[in-house]
Amino acid sequence: MRSHMVDSRREAFPGFAATPMMQPPRTRRFRSALTSMLAVASATLLHLGPAAAQSKTQLPWGQAAINAYLRTAREQTLAACASKSLSLPDDFIAWIDNDATLRASVYGCRKDPLPVLLQLRSLEIDLGEDIVRRDYTQLALAFAIQRSYMVSGKKASGWNDGAAAGATALADISQRPLLLLTIPADPRQRVNTKDESRTLDRDDHIINFLEDHSPIETEVMSKERPPLEYDENGVAKKRGKAVKITRKVQRTLAGADVIASIDLQQEFQAYLKAHGHDLALDCGNQVVHWKSKAAVKDKQQRARIRAAHELFHTAYRNKGRMPAERDRAPTPAESMAWLIRNDRHEFTPAQKAARKWPRFPLNAPWPVLMMLAADDQPLREREEIWIKFRDRGKFRTYGEYIGGIAQQFDMQSARRVSPIAFSYGSIQMMWKDGGVCGTMGNIGARTYRICGVPSSTAGQPGHCALVRMDVNPRTGLFRCIGGQYATGGDEVTSVHARWNYDDVGGRRPMVFHQSIAWGVNQGLPSFVDTLIMRRMWEQADETTRQKHGRRFVREAMTKNPFALAAVLGALNTAPDGKSAASLLDIFNQRFDAFAKPGKYRLYRQQVRDLVHARVLAMPASKSKGAATQLLSKLQRQDCKNGRLLARTWRTMGGETEFDRRTIAAARLYVAGARTNATSKQLGNLIRAWERSIKGKGKRKQWAEKILTAFAGKEALRTKRRTSLDPVVAQLCKMAGRDLPMVGK
Repeated sequence: MRSHMVDSRREAFPGFAATPMMQPPRTRRFRSALTSMLAVASATLLHLGPAAAQSKTQLPWGQAAINAYLRTAREQTLAACASKSLSLPDDFIAWIDNDATLRASVYGCRKDPLPVLLQLRSLEIDLGEDIVRRDYTQLALAFAIQRSYMVSGKKASGWNDGAAAGATALADISQRPLLLLTIPADPRQRVNTKDESRTLDRDDHIINFLEDHSPIETEVMSKERPPLEYDENGVAKKRGKAVKITRKVQRTLAGADVIASIDLQQEFQAYLKAHGHDLALDCGNQVVHWKSKAAVKDKQQRARIRAAHELFHTAYRNKGRMPAERDRAPTPAESMAWLIRNDRHEFTPAQKAARKWPRFPLNAPWPVLMMLAADDQPLREREEIWIKFRDRGKFRTYGEYIGGIAQQFDMQSARRVSPIAFSYGSIQMMWKDGGVCGTMGNIGARTYRICGVPSSTAGQPGHCALVRMDVNPRTGLFRCIGGQYATGGDEVTSVHARWNYDDVGGRRPMVFHQSIAWGVNQGLPSFVDTLIMRRMWEQADETTRQKHGRRFVREAMTKNPFALAAVLGALNTAPDGKSAASLLDIFNQRFDAFAKPGKYRLYRQQVRDLVHARVLAMPASKSKGAATQLLSKLQRQDCKNGRLLARTWRTMGGETEFDRRTIAAARLYVAGARTNATSKQLGNLIRAWERSIKGKGKRKQWAEKILTAFAGKEALRTKRRTSLDPVVAQLCKMAGRDLPMVGK
């Protein structure tokens, strides 16, 4: 086995391969657990029975049909390879064929499996058979499937941390040497701005003014612990807690300093004019400075500061004080090699404990690794953060919060424009410049991914947070959890990493990603089978999709209760509102058999809301009787879709029925145990009901009617305080009323 040097800037990746006996204990434990899981899953997977039973039901998505689908997908994919004159080794194909779950993942999870197959082979060529076929198969699968969405220029990650958009063609499977992992060096080529052999240009003079200027004095704040003190026996006494220390230091003048000072602006202009460059610089005094937090409101002032920033930024780049552009994104093989190299770093037991290492197992099932495989931060950016973590245990997931100026990227950039080895967009620049929630979420999510944890930024109302995959080291169970939440919990969180399990992709609510972890916990083979079933459902004939949606959902959820992709497939093709609503009944029946009431509440609610949104998107029934039946079903399903309820009520009895039902809902709320949560829930319904009313005058009259239910009961009392119920405030605004006073 070849050796490698940890600190080398060029590392031969083949040296990272480990023999089976050298695998870390956690790897062997995971493989043992995975083997057991596969065995149990294989024994308990739903089979629709032998050929006779399959023929009797005539449902084309049983286990026999899944196997047939995979055989066909495999044949078509290999035929596509041949048509493109692409050759794959027999032993590579045999390796895939001999592992049922691997085979299902490669050929069954995409409409077009060819990009997955070729990317997996490309990774093997670059990293070696041991890495891909033995040591990190699941990670390789995650990279292969994730990167397959980048073919044809469709980027599926939901972010673009790197400077390049990634691959836009099928993966290269030509023979080549094993990858030599190289961390790019600092790309800056420092220009001698006093070179007497050439005529100095404007940017030379800008740099000379800044670097030749007398240093400026600034305050730097840090946390330091008191110095060690010793007793008479020479034993060190216990040190006190770290305290904030402010000290003054001198540093070279930067472009940001000139932008901040009117005196320096005048001095700068005089210097440039003396060297043949007459330019105006009018940024005001302390309008934008190193510690600015206020946004710049004056548009003309902002334009002048923007121009000044561009002046200094251009000079820094042209003269090698900043990179000319951001480093390129790594290839999938480079990214995977870098993660594996770190995963195999030999920390001492004490270092492992201090760093909580490993943060996440890189041999986890591929679906929970997808966020990690999507990361395309340049390696040089990652490496600096990794070294700080590796050598000092530094794990920094937050930066400087700078207020309103962060909403103006040009002003935020001007605020601290100065020499740095990294470009805008890098985590290093975020640390330097600061920001608000979006920057903090990015710093956190990127740092987690650098340390091998699948993570992503996520949106909340008026806020950016982060989410990440987590594993219980005792049980081995996975979960998707949030961090840096501010304006709500999982129920209002939308993950920026795309949810690609429907083979379409897009941003989805938090619970979609949580369902991936839960589905894997139930068994990777069964979860993958439900993804295949989704592909099969899409290819089914129209008659099958219109008549057998309920059975399809039942069978998919029997395989795995978190078969969300399959459920959505049936829902998207439901022929009418009644059929769509009935799918929720099947879902609830199957899930009730799996989990106790109250467990996985958000998952249940998400499916409910998706079903009811689908019902609303379909034409309304014109029959009063059909509407009454639908309402009964919606009430049983605890419908919270205000627009759907309103439409159904109106079909039953017009505006009279709508008014009666909405007033009754308000009275029921007032009579119940009101909380902030129920107030918010009713507020959402009222907002939807209001939007269904045509005409401002009619909306006002309706709000007045609803307010009668609150007469004398306008206060919302909680354990902490008594205040005006937000629902009442909402209705008063609709009705054009003054807000009532409530007692404490």
